Amino acid sequence: MTPAVLESEGKGSMGATQEIKAIFRKYEPLKDFLRVRDMLVETYRAFERPINWPIVRWQYARHFCAPMLGAYGSSDSIDDSLKNNIKKSKQAIRLWENAVGIWENENKEIVAVVCPDEYVPWHPGSGLAFFQRRPGYDSLLDEMLEYSQKKFIKESKSNLWIPAHDKPLQDAAIKHGFKCIEKSFENWLEYDLKNLPGANLPVSFRFQSMADNNDLERRRKVLGLSFYHKDPKEWATIFSYQELQRAPDYRKDLDLVVVAPDGEFVSCCIAWVDTKNEIAMLEPVGSIVLGMGREVVLEGLRRARNLGAKTGIMETRLKYYEKIGFVKKYVYGHIWQKEVSEKRSPGEEKTVKTEDTFH
Repeated sequence: MTPAVLESEGKGSMGATQEIKAIFRKYEPLKDFLRVRDMLVETYRAFERPINWPIVRWQYARHFCAPMLGAYGSSDSIDDSLKNNIKKSKQAIRLWENAVGIWENENKEIVAVVCPDEYVPWHPGSGLAFFQRRPGYDSLLDEMLEYSQKKFIKESKSNLWIPAHDKPLQDAAIKHGFKCIEKSFENWLEYDLKNLPGANLPVSFRFQSMADNNDLERRRKVLGLSFYHKDPKEWATIFSYQELQRAPDYRKDLDLVVVAPDGEFVSCCIAWVDTKNEIAMLEPVGSIVLGMGREVVLEGLRRARNLGAKTGIMETRLKYYEKIGFVKKYVYGHIWQKEVSEKRSPGEEKTVKTEDTFH
């Protein structure tokens, strides 16, 4: 790709141009994963409203969504099946990594990223591109759109997530033929952690973290049942959960469940804390007993507050979180879509071998 010209730095503004080049190159997992994570931390407050992912989404996509979806629908109870599941999970991680593209400036600083959330052929959410960038690099948007249209195709459509307040990306997308799908919106919610209520668990129910007891079998069970998956083949595999626990900002003491008197887990959530930006995000959240989802969410926020978080954030259209105490701040964004001539799904393009990212 032709080197792009860097625009002057500013809080989401275009500005005058300077002759500083930004070059596309392939994502190298061992070299770049933490560098992208750090870019997301550094740019969270760089715009009037966030346009980039919080750190949890970058880590959750690679360390949980990819391995979990790769082995979805397979048994985890027989040795041969277990080995095959791990193989399929690793293949899905490779696909995810091969979909990521990055741009660096002359100082070898990562300044822009195109990446997926889910990226397996069968999943309805696959084929959706997300853009991350530093302020002042709007000149890269055309290149980023060209890349996403080649890499992110789902059934003759190229899909892109665009924040509702990211006008430079919206304008560039319109120029490339994308149209907004209005009904695909997500809201941005916040919780002022100064105002958290205390715990209100029923008698003999208790909070427990994975630091207390790393029971992966019960943990994957409560998450699966929370999303109405009764068949254990549809639950996250043990390997998927082990991968999640390797994510840089994952903490076992923030991976919480509510335990019923009979010892079963009845709700769960993981709190993720960005200490630099003083924010906490919950991902994933699940419950199989009425009222226990609220309790585990609030406990996660209380523990995040103890680690320095001042605001809880959620990207969702579910009214449930507003009932808990989150406040809707604005419509966060929409899916934009474009018809393309090629018909295929993510993962069906030629796979490029990457470095081994497993220990």
